Amino acid sequence: MDVVCRKYSCLYNDRAKCIRNNLKINSLANCENIKIDNSKKVEDVSLDMFSHEPNIAPYHHCRTMNILCDSSNCIFNRTGECFSNGIFIGSTMDEAPCNSYVPR
Repeated sequence: MDVVCRKYSCLYNDRAKCIRNNLKINSLANCENIKIDNSKKVEDVSLDMFSHEPNIAPYHHCRTMNILCDSSNCIFNRTGECFSNGIFIGSTMDEAPCNSYVPR
């Protein structure tokens, strides 16, 4: 499973990839265990996004990552675990929503 994350200020974000071993999604489909570091340097790709591709981490299959999910309404939730082929965590001001959430 590839875990893409847009919450760039999170300590576990490595160039748009989540490097945390255990990810937890709550019942509202938000990543619960983000750790924000406001001093972390975040690349602003909006200024030159069409002149070169952004520096993102390569695809890597996270075989050791456990993704626990309390959102029982998601079709990828099976007995509290996510069984999606990949997961995309978005970014809002205060949250990191699971954008892979698909309601039953």
